[in-house]
Amino acid sequence: MKRSSYHHGDLKNSIIKSCHKLLQKKGASDFSLREVATLSGVSHAAVYRHFQHKEEVLEILSAIGFDRLGSLQKKVPQNRQNPDDYFVKLGLVYVQFAIKNPNYYRLMFQTKRSQESKILKRSKIKSYAILVRGCRFYLKTKHRKENHRSFALMAWSLVHGYSNLCIETDFPDTESQVLNKSTIEMAEDILRFSI
Repeated sequence: MKRSSYHHGDLKNSIIKSCHKLLQKKGASDFSLREVATLSGVSHAAVYRHFQHKEEVLEILSAIGFDRLGSLQKKVPQNRQNPDDYFVKLGLVYVQFAIKNPNYYRLMFQTKRSQESKILKRSKIKSYAILVRGCRFYLKTKHRKENHRSFALMAWSLVHGYSNLCIETDFPDTESQVLNKSTIEMAEDILRFSI
């Protein structure tokens, strides 16, 4: 059954929510705007009145993913008494987000775009800035002299690589059985070894 009327902006939000549902069930390349229209209860043409093409919707979803990741990392309280715990928790939030949202994670990090929208660029920068600030806090609290931006790149590479292993391979699961630890416990070990 098609909806006969929407308040201004409701249809666009409904389409994005439908895309979100489909993305959680399928990969970004595995659903069409026709499916989105059906799930939203509107005609295929109605979707194109709000979005020129699927890539535009996927960029919005990617930006939402970066915003959610950034929001989760912002919630990790900075701990001057135990900055190591703060650093580890910041990394674990990233790994947990990736494991719980593999299709979002793939869309955010494994989709190359020749040009990005301003909204996506802004969301990426804001998300990464949280990590950079967190690493600056960590190094300053520990009285360490490393460049915080270089340290942030190391930290991101570490959690990003481990997250990819968890999503794309069986290795962390098989290794967790050998070590008798969960994949998150192993992630915590890796982060502690790095500092």
